[in-house]
Amino acid sequence: MKKTYTGTDGTAGCVYRWESDVKKVGWGEQEIKKVTENESVETELRFIKPFEGRGDVKLSTFAVSENETKVSWEMKSSMKYPMNFMLLFMNMDEMIGKDFAQGLSNLKDCIEK
Repeated sequence: MKKTYTGTDGTAGCVYRWESDVKKVGWGEQEIKKVTENESVETELRFIKPFEGRGDVKLSTFAVSENETKVSWEMKSSMKYPMNFMLLFMNMDEMIGKDFAQGLSNLKDCIEK
């Protein structure tokens, strides 16, 4: 997989782009749209290949105690007919749940180092 980064990491406008010939990975990019220090990062996720799509992603943190933080990771997207109808027959947790769990685990590892 080829990865490229443009802009200043951690700031609005920074874009991470990936390209792969593996259909499951495909091509896409994620752009940081807004950073609210110690609260959230909002990004726009754009899928290019093998299908086009777009989603708004928000990663938020909430202090639980002095040594504990709760993290919320959400993604909002929409699809036009007939793809939206097919969602009735798809299990999104099964499809991408492992990816979200792995991402949160990676974040935890980075923070606790």
